[in-house]
Amino acid sequence: NSYIHLIDFNSVLVRIFGAEGMINRDIETSTYAALCNADIAYRYLGRFNNGRVEGWLDGYLPLECTDLTHDKTSLEIAKEMARLHCVFEVPEGELRDHHFGKEGDVITVGLWEQLSSWMEKAKGYSEFKTAYDTERVEKLSLSAIEREVQNFISSFATASAAPSDNGDSTASICGSAKGKKSGIVFCHNDLLAGNIMRHPETNKIQFIDFEYGGTNYAAFDIANHFNEHAGGTSVEENGQTDYSRFPNPERQKRFCVEYVMTIKRLESVKKSGLVESEADENDDVHAEATDLLNNVQKFILINHLYWGLWAINQAAEEGCDEFDYINYASNRFKEFHAKKAELEEV
Repeated sequence: NSYIHLIDFNSVLVRIFGAEGMINRDIETSTYAALCNADIAYRYLGRFNNGRVEGWLDGYLPLECTDLTHDKTSLEIAKEMARLHCVFEVPEGELRDHHFGKEGDVITVGLWEQLSSWMEKAKGYSEFKTAYDTERVEKLSLSAIEREVQNFISSFATASAAPSDNGDSTASICGSAKGKKSGIVFCHNDLLAGNIMRHPETNKIQFIDFEYGGTNYAAFDIANHFNEHAGGTSVEENGQTDYSRFPNPERQKRFCVEYVMTIKRLESVKKSGLVESEADENDDVHAEATDLLNNVQKFILINHLYWGLWAINQAAEEGCDEFDYINYASNRFKEFHAKKAELEEV
């Protein structure tokens, strides 16, 4: 089958896997194939031992952090994120059990287990690749970070026991799948600029690199994207973030309004089977966007802890010679404390 598909292409992308031990590549590749079947990801062609072959996005270019601040591009990203959250249904069977859990109507959100796992792993390192790295991590006060992680997990566990949904107060987000709960969807979880491709002539957006994708709160995906405006993940930036690029409240609201309008359009298509039509930007849309944005603020904090801990573990496994993971973790934790202080003042 791979040979049959390949004749349609002048070029292909050969992807070599990284972050070994942190990602289940069998699950990730099966998920990627399912995303391609749903026309969310772009063309899965085949798998080999430590990588896979994908279709080449001819003419597309990865975004830069500065591109995320452009209104037109930002709104196209909001539409594509809504399409991912609304359209993609994880296939029944082992893949669905992995992403949504096996207990009927009880949905497993992988965020909390991942946070706990990365926290425990980060605490377990007594030494890093160099004495300097070990010294820098000691200054990050991981015990204080652990208390923050535990507080968030406890607060959301309490909220999940309440009758109302947590994580989102928007509409169902196309919750037609059995057991799907409002606001809990399949998320990309890593929508930084480099994972968003754009065609310069059509402005069409294509998400790539779904390796951290999984069941999560829609508000987390949005919060993560907002935080990624600051960059810091490229080799050139070497872990140095710039939060002056973080979207202001007006831009955040516009993003959420576009997201909610797209969700409503797609929900209408699912219910009626008719061709997608424009949704009105009315008071209900703005009310839902405001509720969504309020929830996004909580996940902006959690997202800093999530990627900060990821970076600590990467530093332990890979070292900081090629990329300064500890610098990145430090900047994420600093911004966590700054944002937390801002919210406490409101």
